[in-house]
Amino acid sequence: MWNKLVDAQEHPKKKNLVRRIVVFVVIVAAVCSAVGLILFQESLNFDALRRWFKYFNIRDDGDYGIYSFDSHNSNRYGAAGSGLAVASVGGLIYYQDNGAERFSMQSQLELPQLITRGKYMLAYDVGGTKLLLANTSGSLLELSSDKAVLDADLSSSGAFCYSSSSSGYKSVLTVYNSRQELAYRWLSSTTYLPVCAISEKGTMLAAVGLGATGGAYESSVSFFRTDANEIQNTVSLGNELIYDLDFLNNDTVIAVGEHTVQIVKSDGTVVGQYAYEEPYLKTYRLEGDGFLALVVNMYKAGNRNSLITVDDSGEEIASLYLGKEVLDISASGNYLAVLTPDALTIYTSSLHVYAETVDIGSATSVLMREDGSAVLIGGGAGKLYLP
Repeated sequence: MWNKLVDAQEHPKKKNLVRRIVVFVVIVAAVCSAVGLILFQESLNFDALRRWFKYFNIRDDGDYGIYSFDSHNSNRYGAAGSGLAVASVGGLIYYQDNGAERFSMQSQLELPQLITRGKYMLAYDVGGTKLLLANTSGSLLELSSDKAVLDADLSSSGAFCYSSSSSGYKSVLTVYNSRQELAYRWLSSTTYLPVCAISEKGTMLAAVGLGATGGAYESSVSFFRTDANEIQNTVSLGNELIYDLDFLNNDTVIAVGEHTVQIVKSDGTVVGQYAYEEPYLKTYRLEGDGFLALVVNMYKAGNRNSLITVDDSGEEIASLYLGKEVLDISASGNYLAVLTPDALTIYTSSLHVYAETVDIGSATSVLMREDGSAVLIGGGAGKLYLP
């Protein structure tokens, strides 16, 4: 009887000891994990973990992530959601991430262009009148402009704008909100406005104006509130041909020009400017998270290409001499994909090599995705690459 009583008293003590040991081990593990995250946060790759969970069951499936479509030189491609959008002379098609066609919008687009933002996609015909808006669930809106469409832009909320010509006016800017309702029109009788951009929520519109001062060519950027009937501000961009315009946030745009990148706020403040280190801009991408990617060359022709990343204040992040032909580049999240004739290399925004493969087949285009994966495209087919 006494021995049983002693055993009963000792048993709780053993349980308490085990519990204390477990709690101590958990605390030590948590502290070590926190210290590890602080010390090694640059080298840890959470996107690799995301991809592992997402593609765990299909990594060995040779048919997964294989896309097939009609090949045409005018095709344009974009990553929407986790699938692939293709704008072609026949319209807009969206493929799910397993390669199956989700939907199509048929329309004649003689010179198709495609913009994708988040789950939304906008295809339009440059010099034509058609615009096709969809999200990853299906088609949303098909428009016909009165006159030729010159440029368009799309936000991840589904709001979009386009610039067009018009009888009696030099340019017309049109905005549709995230509910696909006509929200704003600006008719310009004094200035050509061929390039436009829309803010994330569709509340701000910006457009590049073409003009002259003292007999010299001059570009400018004008800002509009979509709930007001006047220009909020116009800022000179100097003697510079502007290729593209994009909102960095609700009141700041980045203008990519022939020789410089300029960052301008709607109040007229020039936040930053970056002049290219080589005289010829070959290509660029604006879709990176907090960075712009540029490929510049010392000569108009040849393969003396350099790769540069620039942050949202116009400061250079990193540069890298490639010295080879660049077929295509694509940016998303913190990643930049560079396709050359012999390899696909994925860099971080600081131009550190993240992944590389020489298994590119006949690819001539690449689409970077936010999780670090990429789609190689060529010859009427697309293939998912998982680092």
